[in-house]
Amino acid sequence: MNLIQLKERAEEKNRIDKLLNRTQEELTQEEAKLIQLKKELHKEFEDVKRLEEGGLTNLFHELLGTREKKLDKERQEYLAAKLKYENCQKQIENLKQEVERLNRELQQCGNPENDYKALLSAKEQQLKVANDDTLKKYENELGYFFSQKEEVNEAINAGKMAIKGLKLALASLRKAQNWGTFDMVGGGLIATAVKHSKMDEAKALIHDVQYWLRKFNRELNDVQVNEVSTMDLQLDGLTTFADYFFDNLIMDWVVQSKINRSYDGCLDVLNQVSLIVKQLESADSTLTNKYQATKKELTDYLVQA
Repeated sequence: MNLIQLKERAEEKNRIDKLLNRTQEELTQEEAKLIQLKKELHKEFEDVKRLEEGGLTNLFHELLGTREKKLDKERQEYLAAKLKYENCQKQIENLKQEVERLNRELQQCGNPENDYKALLSAKEQQLKVANDDTLKKYENELGYFFSQKEEVNEAINAGKMAIKGLKLALASLRKAQNWGTFDMVGGGLIATAVKHSKMDEAKALIHDVQYWLRKFNRELNDVQVNEVSTMDLQLDGLTTFADYFFDNLIMDWVVQSKINRSYDGCLDVLNQVSLIVKQLESADSTLTNKYQATKKELTDYLVQA
């Protein structure tokens, strides 16, 4: 194996190692978040239970004629807390699988750094007489282009997965809108059931979408090419998108007109991710051209050296 191949393998191992560390950190954060969400879920459950079972507070609301309104509000808050708790559980499961996958990849990489250093040292001894730094310059350039191209491609893949999920969620929300409209003009129990079924589909899809948005965000943090790094994007908003979506989703079950809010939120995120993916694809093309041109220059140089 030559110096270029060993350098590429070393860069790939370093990339996987950094990604593994960030994923493990995020897993720790999500596990801490799950503990807090469990407390909130228990609190909301107790609030609903207290109103349903009666007591002084329940009697007070009954006398004022606000019991059902208060109970509906508490149920909505409980459902929102439950969705966030379940989503956090799903994210933890996904992150654990990601950690296992990255550990396997890291083990498969072996120790290309040691092999590279040994071969580089031997080559450097040969070039010392000529006091030549050109080879090292080419290797560093190729290593950078290779590493960045890998980062860009990982980000593109994650972005495309998020786009796929968002489009499916939009389709479910669109159907929920249609059935909701029918329900409002007297569609009956069937229309209501179908509307809720479509909202359930959207909810399940958003669980996966948030995972890919977070992976997309992690990958973008390592992309350093100008075409992408200069973009003014609110990426933190993407990773917390599901929390806001679930808040709106509970209201959508109650008030038909608010389905539009969940739909518009999905559409905004879809447009933003699509824009970034297009710029990433352009950056990938640029990096490929630079890598190939530099590799040809190195080959020509080694032939002449």
